[in-house]
Amino acid sequence: MSRFTSDDVAKQLDYCSYCPKMCRHACPVTTASGKETWTPQAKMDRLNWLRRGRLAWTAEHADPLWACTSCRHCTAYCDHGNEPGLVLVAGRAAAVERGAGHPALAGWGDRFRARDERLVARTREAFGRTGRLAAEGQVGFWPGCDAIDKGAADVAAALAVFDRIGLDHVKLVDAPQSCAGYPLLAAGHPELFRWHASRVAQSLRPFRTVVINCSACLYTMRAQYAGEGVSLSAEVISLAELLAQATAGLRALAPRARKAVYYHDPCHHARYSGVIEPPRRVLETIADVRELSWCKTDTECCGGAGLLPKTMPTVADAMARRRLAEVGAQGGGAVATSCGTCTFMLRRNAPAGVEVADLATTVATLTETPFTPPSTPADEA
Repeated sequence: MSRFTSDDVAKQLDYCSYCPKMCRHACPVTTASGKETWTPQAKMDRLNWLRRGRLAWTAEHADPLWACTSCRHCTAYCDHGNEPGLVLVAGRAAAVERGAGHPALAGWGDRFRARDERLVARTREAFGRTGRLAAEGQVGFWPGCDAIDKGAADVAAALAVFDRIGLDHVKLVDAPQSCAGYPLLAAGHPELFRWHASRVAQSLRPFRTVVINCSACLYTMRAQYAGEGVSLSAEVISLAELLAQATAGLRALAPRARKAVYYHDPCHHARYSGVIEPPRRVLETIADVRELSWCKTDTECCGGAGLLPKTMPTVADAMARRRLAEVGAQGGGAVATSCGTCTFMLRRNAPAGVEVADLATTVATLTETPFTPPSTPADEA
């Protein structure tokens, strides 16, 4: 029996369908767009109608299923612990299977593979001469596809910080893949995801520990691989968790005049993987950490996950701007986050006076650790 037709999923769909929208305030897609048809209750109700055959499986009818980043904020306010973010992903797979996928994701399997190949080549071009690329080792650094694509300078900053604080044994993973596969799952292609995940697992087998700087793919590797029957032998930790283990080295580099830095919690770190305190411990050694009103397990999504930047780019950007509005209202300042995708979304939507940086780049900047950004052109999937 598939996950989509399982009794548990059916129960969640029924519970959400008859709920008076108690989690409406927690959905960033709804808040940013103002569309009632994109509330968690309405999205789950739509999927329930499709499941029961009350609506035909068409791209138009299935459109609300894509208005979700799986940020899990609605689940945090659900008395029943329902998981709309995960159920809707199952619904997307059902839609794709029935030829009702999202038009913006047409040919996604081929597009994903082509992008992955490009980013593997880019990694080797940008970092192949550094002596840090390795196909095996004790600790491997997996930056994530968005970091390679749009934040290669952040990868260079991370390597420089590793060297500065005694983590020079960490190697940049040299593998035939650059992405853990989360976009395949979010696009409704579980079979392709399973195939890709098995290849990634094989590539990472020679490493004892893998450090990843993508919050969604951290959870994907830790939990969703196993859920699809893929065994990953390496321990998987976030970049923030690795740096938190080396705070003694960071403390020695702390500037006398501490700069104030806001921290944005990636949803998949805070509500899926429990990576909340490690980035704060890192920042607290070198800066004055400030909290946003929505933070930790109550963090607000920046719009980067769930393929929302592909299916609903205007809404995704509005979510990022909404996330940074508080900092702008306070007169601006520095914002750090520990996810390549979050960094990209927030950085490109930052208002005047707000500076957004990846955690590693923030550390490098505040400790005056020099690094040289590689010069490689960016492209899109």
